[in-house]
Amino acid sequence: MTPRGMTRPGHVLVLGGGFAGLSCATALAERGVRVTVVEARRGLGGRAGSFVDEPSGEVVDNGQHLFMACYRETRAFLRRIGTERLLKFQRHLTVDYVSHGFRSRLRCPPIPAPWHLLSGILTLKGPALGDRLALLRASPDLLRLRANGSGAGLSEVTVTQWLDRLGQTPGMRRWLWHPLAIATLNESPDIAPASLLASVLAEGFLTDAAGSALGVATVGLSDLYGGPSKEFIEKRGGLVRINTPVVAVTTSQGRVAAVRTRDGETLEADVFVSTLPPAALARLDTPEAPFAPVPALDRFTSSPILSVNLWLDRPPEQTAPFDFAGVVGGRIQWVFNKARILAGRASHLAVVISAARDLVARGNEELADMALQDLRAHLPGAREARLERAMVVRERTATFSATVATEKLRPGQRTAYSNMLLAGDWTERGLPATIETAARTGHRCAQMIHPA
Repeated sequence: MTPRGMTRPGHVLVLGGGFAGLSCATALAERGVRVTVVEARRGLGGRAGSFVDEPSGEVVDNGQHLFMACYRETRAFLRRIGTERLLKFQRHLTVDYVSHGFRSRLRCPPIPAPWHLLSGILTLKGPALGDRLALLRASPDLLRLRANGSGAGLSEVTVTQWLDRLGQTPGMRRWLWHPLAIATLNESPDIAPASLLASVLAEGFLTDAAGSALGVATVGLSDLYGGPSKEFIEKRGGLVRINTPVVAVTTSQGRVAAVRTRDGETLEADVFVSTLPPAALARLDTPEAPFAPVPALDRFTSSPILSVNLWLDRPPEQTAPFDFAGVVGGRIQWVFNKARILAGRASHLAVVISAARDLVARGNEELADMALQDLRAHLPGAREARLERAMVVRERTATFSATVATEKLRPGQRTAYSNMLLAGDWTERGLPATIETAARTGHRCAQMIHPA
């Protein structure tokens, strides 16, 4: 159905040009709706975009992302704009780990879920026998997640408390649970709700073995979906505008009438879809009254992600002979071999630190030195490597801070205004802030405005 009180709209204005906004806008454009997308940044992609590093000529993402084969809405969006082929997926779930010169590989065999995952973890070199037995004892509880399909009943429990209940050892937390939780939730296990980790397990790993395979974009994220979305929308009569921050909203009689840009331009539409994060949404001004599309916007905070890009003087196969690897026991968490992923020639490694609240304020030189020290400590091939160039990308508002307190406050797509909907990775209670969540909510808004 269309939003409350609306007939089929003639014009939809989408605020934000990331995965949520562009998935919504392209779905509407495909159905013949006139769409305008406004993005505050100088390029499309939002918190998942890319740019060219001029000194090296290399494409750099503002945050390295992994895709899962089970990302149905994301893949449907990319298929619509003709770029799904630019994702490269594994045949079976495989994850490399490095720890102080020791390398191990989680290799899941081609058997049905969830036995593929359990078999892979139980044969992973690194966790001790007692760690694996603890996981085996917890398997009945984990299998129930698949039956429930979600983390129902776990929203008031932190990840740490849940792992305590499951009897998980420090070793298994170090090798499996903490890397998985921090990477997918972008928050400390001590405060993140267990329901979000449970939903990752249920949807991503325990239901379909093929769906748990991981994938990477073989081009920069902006090339994956930013430019192609713009072309798709504009070919169908829509408009995409970058470097156009919206600063104010005009409301009347329970409806949004227009928005105003930083340059003072007024933009009107029949329906508005906001994909702005909570803080940006709360900052929008209005002359009539405080703008409050949903309650408690001020209760949401953000969690940063750091990407430290390093160019070394050694061939990439010598320093990091994998596409990506988790780092166990390091300050850095993941290493991506961008030369392999993007088929480049430079020895470009992207080091990722999620939930980086304690590090984000440190200087670029200090962060680059820390990342290089960790690489040398964990990767034997990098121990004699010389750093040729470094660049730090701070995504200070990478995701909302997922906590037990905020989980109950996350809104759905409807707002207090009859012609305004919300999309974005923070608007879906029970799911973490991922690309798939963003695309799912974007598509849901498009369906509510103009059913297929």
